Amino acid sequence: MTQILELLRPVQTVIEHVIVFLYQNVVQSYGLVIILLTLIVRVVLTPLTISQTKSMAKMQKLQPMLKEIQKKYKDDKQKAQEKTMEFYRKNNVNPLAGCLPLLLQMPIFFALFQALRNPSNIVTDVLGQFAINGTPNPNYNFLWLNLNLPDPYYILVIFMVVTMFLTSKMTTTDPKQSMITYAMPVVFGFISITLPAGILVYWVTTNIWSIGQQWAVNKWVKRTEEKSEEKPEEEKEEKQKPLTTQEKKAISGKKRKKRRKKK
Repeated sequence: MTQILELLRPVQTVIEHVIVFLYQNVVQSYGLVIILLTLIVRVVLTPLTISQTKSMAKMQKLQPMLKEIQKKYKDDKQKAQEKTMEFYRKNNVNPLAGCLPLLLQMPIFFALFQALRNPSNIVTDVLGQFAINGTPNPNYNFLWLNLNLPDPYYILVIFMVVTMFLTSKMTTTDPKQSMITYAMPVVFGFISITLPAGILVYWVTTNIWSIGQQWAVNKWVKRTEEKSEEKPEEEKEEKQKPLTTQEKKAISGKKRKKRRKKK
């Protein structure tokens, strides 16, 4: 784990410089700085998360057909695998496309987590150490919290569990994973009880952003699908439209001209 954190040190350094810049030039509140930093990170990662969401939505749409293939070749696993891969190729779907953006985001999340949990002197030279003579540093205070200590009233823990549940419910496409939807927020809720409140501020902000983004992307995907379904219908209607009197006269006139030319 230490080696991984060392590899992520350059990313953490960039994040800490952003924290110091925001604190010195935008707002002198460590809590608001964490919220602003989280929003900046989420905006930067938006193209990746949108790609992930679109891929998941497409996979969800194709699930019934995939189940039919698996049902048809349930006694021949190799054939089922071949037909599944062929189905992916025909529909231009990559089953790993939804995981790739998440994997690319992980180094940034780990570096950000480390920057909040154990900042280097880049941050502490400006805000000071977490504690001064055993007393929590007031520079890290935000609302009822000291962001280096756990939330004493568990309010952020509750917010984290609720927002994580909503995020999981909106992104889960496989009904078999519904158990994970309910279990994961509870598990992370117990873990977060002992975490510094600053990390929970980041986590809750991330979840709220994800809920809004997921809602917007789902709406956009649905609208795109509706438009693509409407086009063939419109084309069909245009083909079936009865000809007007003028159109009929124009066609008959062209036919007469052709006959004269032949004579």
